[in-house]
Amino acid sequence: MLFLALPLIVGLFWGAPLIAREVEQGTHRLVWTQGVSRRRWALVKLGLIAPAVLLAAVGYGLGVSWSMSPLNQGWEQNRFDAFFFDMQGVAPAGYTLFAVALGIFAGTVWPRMLPAMAVTLVGFIGVRVAVGVLARPRYLPAEELTFPVQGGAATADRIDGDWILANGVRDASGKLVAPNAQVMCPEGATGPDGRECGADLGLGPGAHNWQLYQPADRYWLFQAIETGIFVALAALLILLAVRRIRRLA
Repeated sequence: MLFLALPLIVGLFWGAPLIAREVEQGTHRLVWTQGVSRRRWALVKLGLIAPAVLLAAVGYGLGVSWSMSPLNQGWEQNRFDAFFFDMQGVAPAGYTLFAVALGIFAGTVWPRMLPAMAVTLVGFIGVRVAVGVLARPRYLPAEELTFPVQGGAATADRIDGDWILANGVRDASGKLVAPNAQVMCPEGATGPDGRECGADLGLGPGAHNWQLYQPADRYWLFQAIETGIFVALAALLILLAVRRIRRLA
């Protein structure tokens, strides 16, 4: 579980103090009076930390993927779940770069370590939750699957890694009559009262199960999309941080 929080920890203890501690202690003035420009000072500091962060994040992301591969194959939940998706593959590299960049930027706006760390904590969690809940299900249009209430067998399979976003039972007109449910009956099955299977729910001829899902084979594409989002956010924050550094007293 530590790997889920590791990008945030790196941002808190590597990113936030990088600028905030220097400004808080006043040591940046000594460097600037030695003929080193603010821009060069900022780029050198960023150039030292960025490669180390990137290598470490890619290493632990791919390493966790390898170590959890047996669990990925046998787990009943899908790989898009936060427990799997957020700590494997290349996505952790994007999260870590974003956390560090957010910490650096926060240190230029609130040049004290504790406020910078607090902003990094709140901002990182807020963005991660927003992207995971609101954006991730919409990276690509979800696919729909329908199959009859009686005799239907073709379903999106969570065991195989399909990400089921919504499901339910619709009547012949397409109206959702039973959300978050499925009715699967053998062909021609009837209940004890002689009525067709599903009649107790008001289902008539033409009723069908419905699923909205993201196919399992989109996993690595979604990883790449989400990594790109966080890398782009990190680049924007670094650009803003460099501009802020040029205006520090």
